Amino acid sequence: MPTPILKVPAHILGRSVLVAEAEALVALDMEETLKTAGVRVMGPAASVAEAMGLLETGTPDAAILDLNLRGELVTPVARKLREQGVPFMLAPAYNHLRPDEEQAFSGIANLGKPLASARCVEMLGEILRDGLRRGLDGPSSE
Repeated sequence: MPTPILKVPAHILGRSVLVAEAEALVALDMEETLKTAGVRVMGPAASVAEAMGLLETGTPDAAILDLNLRGELVTPVARKLREQGVPFMLAPAYNHLRPDEEQAFSGIANLGKPLASARCVEMLGEILRDGLRRGLDGPSSE
């Protein structure tokens, strides 16, 4: 199958993106897509603990989160990202949230699965652009 051509928005080049995804093949595909688009990848983190550990080492410019990491909702990571002013999007295979989880994910774009490389890069460009407009483009982890 031919490789899709990625239209990479210039403002995502060199940005750091936290990837939290428990499924190894999906994580590798996402990592490869982002690297091809000129993005630096933090992770991928396969668990909430791993993702939180990465956030302690640096602040990403954006994040892509699976909703469920090894049986644990990614809510603590989403809350931490909101505290840091980091834009993020979800990439879940499902969207079954408890009412108490809704606030952490309110207004967040949902990439869904299966992942489409071009859509992933496009949505990343959108959330980073929107973050820049709101002044949320915090310091990179370098």
